[in-house]
Amino acid sequence: MRYRFLDRVPAIDAAAGTITAVKNFPRTADYYDGTFRGESEVPGSLILEAVAATGSFLLLVRSGYTALGLLLKVSRAKFLHPLRAGERLRTDARITGIQGDLGAIVAPEFPIAEVHASAESESGAVVTSVMLFACLPMPLIFGERHQSVLDDSLELLGLRDVRP
Repeated sequence: MRYRFLDRVPAIDAAAGTITAVKNFPRTADYYDGTFRGESEVPGSLILEAVAATGSFLLLVRSGYTALGLLLKVSRAKFLHPLRAGERLRTDARITGIQGDLGAIVAPEFPIAEVHASAESESGAVVTSVMLFACLPMPLIFGERHQSVLDDSLELLGLRDVRP
């Protein structure tokens, strides 16, 4: 089974370090089967995955499409309201700090970024979080598939290949 943790990215400002992304959780999704929570409640792990994917896409764009943010740690996450099946989750994230240089990623020292994110649904605020990411070069993470993954990412962002 393959999940797509974001459906679209309506707004992104790499210079300011902010992004807004949207994920729909349809009632027909199979991840509602066998959970210990109410039948229509979205598991918190999937909500955090969507929030983390938002931060990772922001770092991808901020790096000039050369590095992807790999989640290292969720420093803090506070769940405020359950998300129900059929609701749309809107996530907002901003980079609050980067240790290292995203423009010159050289092993073995990779930049570390802190991202603050929040998510809300039509019912209200769902989660707030602080996450740490390691910014790793795309070829290091995906090997020969890195161009295909980048193309898929650009499609999700609504962009063509805009690299120089």
